[in-house]
Amino acid sequence: MKLRKLLCMVMALAVTAATPVYGSAAPGSDLFGRAAVITEKKAAEPQGTLKEETEFSSDDISVKWKESHFYFETSLGRYKTLPTYAVRGYEDVPFIRVSDYLDAVFEGKAEVFSADGLMKVSMNGTEAVIDPEKDTIYFENPSRFRSEGEIDGAILADEEVNVVTKSVKNKSTQTSAKALTVSLKDYQMPVITWEDDILMPFLALQNTFGAITWNNVMTYNGKDYYNVYSVNNYILDEELDPVKDNPYMNALYSGPFSRKDKTTEAYAEYGYYATCLLMDLTFGHKEEKKIITFDEYFTRINAKKSLSSTDPFAVISAEIVIFSYLFDSGHDAVTGIDTVFGRIENIEGAQTGKFVDDMKKTDEGQELLEDTIESGDESMEELGNVLIGALQEKGFKIPEIAPLLIWDLYLDSNRPEDYGDERLDYVDDTAVIYFNAFKNDMTRDPSYYLAPVKEEDAELSNFAFFYRCFEDIKKHSKVKNVVINLSDNGGGDATGLISVLGFLSKDGEVRLTDLDIVSGSYREECYHVDTNLDGIADSRDGYGGQYDFYIMTSRSSYSCANALPYFAQQAGLAKIIGSKPGGGDCVVGCFTDAYGYCGAFSGMLKLGKQDAKGFVSNEKATEVDFDMVPSILEYDKIPWFDAEGIAEAVRQYKSGKTRMTYDTGDTLEELADLLQELFK
Repeated sequence: MKLRKLLCMVMALAVTAATPVYGSAAPGSDLFGRAAVITEKKAAEPQGTLKEETEFSSDDISVKWKESHFYFETSLGRYKTLPTYAVRGYEDVPFIRVSDYLDAVFEGKAEVFSADGLMKVSMNGTEAVIDPEKDTIYFENPSRFRSEGEIDGAILADEEVNVVTKSVKNKSTQTSAKALTVSLKDYQMPVITWEDDILMPFLALQNTFGAITWNNVMTYNGKDYYNVYSVNNYILDEELDPVKDNPYMNALYSGPFSRKDKTTEAYAEYGYYATCLLMDLTFGHKEEKKIITFDEYFTRINAKKSLSSTDPFAVISAEIVIFSYLFDSGHDAVTGIDTVFGRIENIEGAQTGKFVDDMKKTDEGQELLEDTIESGDESMEELGNVLIGALQEKGFKIPEIAPLLIWDLYLDSNRPEDYGDERLDYVDDTAVIYFNAFKNDMTRDPSYYLAPVKEEDAELSNFAFFYRCFEDIKKHSKVKNVVINLSDNGGGDATGLISVLGFLSKDGEVRLTDLDIVSGSYREECYHVDTNLDGIADSRDGYGGQYDFYIMTSRSSYSCANALPYFAQQAGLAKIIGSKPGGGDCVVGCFTDAYGYCGAFSGMLKLGKQDAKGFVSNEKATEVDFDMVPSILEYDKIPWFDAEGIAEAVRQYKSGKTRMTYDTGDTLEELADLLQELFK
């Protein structure tokens, strides 16, 4: 996912008092802070068990809606019809039949049958077992449940295979997957035998079966179910007003919940534990954050009260602080704050930026933060408690993501007007390929094998863009060096990443390594890119050996733009110039809560490499071969978007230098060293 579209709220927390909700706020990253107060980590305690021993009779269950519509796509003309049930003691919580949910999401691909009081779900040659008596779901192999093939749950899905195919030359490998048992009793979510089926809360299904297959994109509006994640992404991609009038959004936001300012305590509790379930299962940075369970974590940072509030405003305020500040990654942010419980007209009332500014004025940060809370305003008080807990958890430090923010703003301000999203420049014996996002066009029909690559294809597909670039480069016989400029590339589609690596490869072969934190399986995924479009996967593909490749990165190079230099360096395909890339080791996970709020987080697949000491992620693993940022006094001289300056960097590297030399004058050297230390 494109980085700067994710962190819409981070600037409010780290830099300014403004609180942008939608748009292109810089992506989210300890310039100025030292630890002042750190909350002691406590051992995990059992999660809530208020209703875990409840037994249900037929009198406790009723049909809430005989015909709820399940709109898995964004068309109002295509939907599944299913009943929604109400269960006594769980007011407003939607219960649905397991078979209905699986049929709607997996389109009949999952086989469901009951035996000996258990429900068994078979898909892709593996099995899940639901046990109503124990309130558990057992997944034999959660990775394979996502997709079958040579590699279970591979990064490249079958529908994305086009010019990128599974390698025949190099066999993909994986370690054994571990089985997974989810105890829904720990999340106060009952599993109820009902007639010849099983009833479960909607989010119990979505945050287990849906989450491990990347299908947790739906929200319930009090009657029907809509793909709110696609709505939110569309708003972000098109830079639209989030309350723009259109039929799908009108239907989504006009359900029975839209007439309620608050929800029931039962629904609020359901929403809280649904979030805990999703994050416990799929959050990629639990180990780094020393999170045992999210219920313990949210309790420790004083966020549980807000996250389980009956006021949707208190919930979103807490989620903004947690995702955009505490999680502290360019892949973690709240990106959509419209709610099915009515719309928040002015999220700036949260004043999160003001809280941070006040905190920085004195060492007595907590006291000042408490003083900013308006008396009598319950939601503001809850937000204040969340922020205080968050700041204590971080040791009152500016988040690590702040430099990433600053870099992104810096590069945006230096990018020439009308520079374009993709371009190819020549300077003597050097070609510079620039693009600012990783993209893959899965919808192109006919394929490139039937219809030739056109100029407009380059805007939608990295493969098409690089194919056209190298067709042109081959006409320039002087070219010996090719620089891939990722200076302000925030990432994107993994298939685009594989495509570009294929062009840098000597034979079109690409190897990616990753760890699935849900199943514990470490994989080496091998692909081939047909770079010459001759329909044959052979050694004539790829341009490695024909040109000297360089990849230019900055701290704004994130996600796939962090992975490309990492895998290229691992395979010896290119030299890295510029500065260290920004990080981003996890594939993005989808966050959708009980209120229809959307976000993204560091998900369950981590890129990196397994060695004798264990798994090492690619977050900070790439080393720069040629440093183009030797001093902060030279920022205005760094040729991020200047092809001639980039070609000069290549010349200096080839002459044996390891750092870029700029004409700044010797008299500034001592001052530069001093400022460098201050900047660190």
